[in-house]
Amino acid sequence: MINGKEILRFNAEAFRVDWQAHFPATVAHEVAHSIVYRRFGLKSVRPHGPEWRDVMKTLGFPPDVTHRTPLTGRRSRIYLYRCACQEHRLGPRRHSLLQKGSHRYRCSCCGTPLSFLDRFEWRKQ
Repeated sequence: MINGKEILRFNAEAFRVDWQAHFPATVAHEVAHSIVYRRFGLKSVRPHGPEWRDVMKTLGFPPDVTHRTPLTGRRSRIYLYRCACQEHRLGPRRHSLLQKGSHRYRCSCCGTPLSFLDRFEWRKQ
């Protein structure tokens, strides 16, 4: 769910590289998530738990979680922070928590709080 709207997301590269391996199984995979979340709620079940596996079987697909298609990988941002003694690189989740003000991070070496440098780098996952 994003802003109260359900969104099914697909990796375009996977379909581009090997359509036969991903259609319709990957579509069924995502639709199964939608069915489970509508039936049980977002927080009451594990993403690939028994409920999801049962829906996949009902849809006529094996409950596979991974695929074998080699992909180049996604890029993610690494956010640059500074303390009194060094530069720190934080991932998107920790950066978001800092920006919301719900968490504070201090350097384990000097103990000073981290401050955002208003810069980021791209990291390939």
